[in-house]
Formats: sequence, C-alpha cells, structure tokens
Amino acid sequence: MAILDEKGLSGWVKRFLDLVFIGGIGIFIFLPLLLKWYFENIYRINGENYNFLLVFLYITGFACLVIVNELRRIFKAINKGNPFIMGNVHSLKRISFASFFISLAYVVKIICFNSFLTIIIAMVFIIAGLFCIILAEVFHQAVIVKEENDLTI
Repeated sequence: MAILDEKGLSGWVKRFLDLVFIGGIGIFIFLPLLLKWYFENIYRINGENYNFLLVFLYITGFACLVIVNELRRIFKAINKGNPFIMGNVHSLKRISFASFFISLAYVVKIICFNSFLTIIIAMVFIIAGLFCIILAEVFHQAVIVKEENDLTI
C-alpha cells in the first residue's frame, strides 16, 4: 500500500479530515442546542456556566476548524505529490497561530474554571504550536532547496 498517494494512507487521512471538518461545522452550528442538551441531560445543573462555555467553545471550536482546514490543505498538496510548497509553510504557520490561540483560551479557562485536564490541554496546544513553527521553518528551507534544484536542471 502506498503511503503518499490519493489511494494510500495520506488519501485516507485526507478523507477522514474532510469528515471531521464537516462534522465540526455541524457541531459549530448547533453548539447552543448541544450545550443546552448537555447541561439538561448529562451535567444536570441549570447551566450556571452556560454562557461562558458557549463563548469558550465557539472561540476554541473556530480555531480547531482552522487547524483541520489547514491540515486538509497540506494533505491535498501531499496527495498531489508536491509537499514542499510555500502554501504548506503558510498553513503550518496558521496552525501554530491557532494552537497558541487555543492555549491562550485555555489559560483564561484555567483562571475561571480550573481543572487538571484544562492545564494539560493548554500545554499540549503550546507544544503543538511550537512544533508547527519549527516544522514550518523546515518546510521553508526544503522549499528553498527545491526551488534552487528546479532552477539548476
């Protein structure tokens, strides 16, 4: 089985990301109803934190949709056989910005409603943001080398 091909592993990941993106948009649209249902049926409290959580989930949900969409773009380029393009560098930088934005939102949540999981998620997104910045620079250097190679041929 090929790995970097539309019919290979990267193609399957791209299709999975498409489903996640569509599902995320659906959740984003119906978030007030889903959160209300959660408070009434699962949490069983009258929604004392409803407004804070609704705003928090909209902010972090939008940033997560940005991340998934940028990953879809990266995998689309990979499936075309051209991973070292400036578009992927820009996508990785946008992913790092969205990751830092999510970690900032979780730091605010730590101040308002702290939990151990909130601290872990904030740290994970900080690490993801740093990783994407480094990976973007690696891709940038690969694009430069590729362009120099293309000019010498």
